[in-house]
Amino acid sequence: MSERLLWPIIVIFAAFSAMKPLLVGTPVEVLVPMVSILAPVAFVLIHAPRQIGWTNLVAFFLLTCVISWSYESLSIATGFPFGNYHYTEKLGWKLGTVPLLIMPAYFGVCYISWHISRLLTGATAPEAAFRLPVALIAAFVMVMWDLSMDPSRATISLAWIWHDGGAYFGVPFVNFAGWFLCVVTIFAAFNFWLSRRNGQGVALGTKASLAQTLGLYAALFAEFPAWAAFGPTTGTVTDAVGQVWNLHDIYQSLGLVALFTMGFVLVLGFASLRRLD
Repeated sequence: MSERLLWPIIVIFAAFSAMKPLLVGTPVEVLVPMVSILAPVAFVLIHAPRQIGWTNLVAFFLLTCVISWSYESLSIATGFPFGNYHYTEKLGWKLGTVPLLIMPAYFGVCYISWHISRLLTGATAPEAAFRLPVALIAAFVMVMWDLSMDPSRATISLAWIWHDGGAYFGVPFVNFAGWFLCVVTIFAAFNFWLSRRNGQGVALGTKASLAQTLGLYAALFAEFPAWAAFGPTTGTVTDAVGQVWNLHDIYQSLGLVALFTMGFVLVLGFASLRRLD
């Protein structure tokens, strides 16, 4: 019964994502970070029990939260592996120096990326779910999302601030290398967990279940072409080192990046569904 909620969640979240440019300056704008993070988590909590079982889900949640928090805390303290930055108060309460919302954000999108990787690598059978290519491709799928959103969240929204700026609209190159290291560690740890259990609890990846994860990834994607189409056409923003960036250029570029990274994954993913019985 609860699985019937998945497509409504996907459709509503996609509409919400696409409407983000229209929410600027409204009372609803303050809810955008929380909804953007908690909607994928709600999806996972409904989707995952049937697909990987509660034991594997709890393990995945704990691994994701511990590893992501550790990497984030390490980088805030030392600059490794993401670079030098700090979180502002916009994301709310923190555990140490990391907002509590950050770990669920990793958890939700990591879970979706892992299932998409199973589809793209053909590892839909339970005994193939913990192969190394699954971890590597999932990490690329995950980093594509960060590549599409980091400048808007940091340079524009100031949810976090890069101390040394960066060539990618105020974000440093090392951030994305760090993201890849962080999430590939998460996926490798989960794959190791599954290998020790011989894939126990993991269901066969079906067209319906994998289509749902692609749908949620599409909902995440929706905001970037929307910002490119309906975002501000004038105005500038200045990063922490004094570099001035044009808002229109940022949103147009992020829409382009998302189209040919996340968009490519979606096209390839839905094409791959045709191979499944």
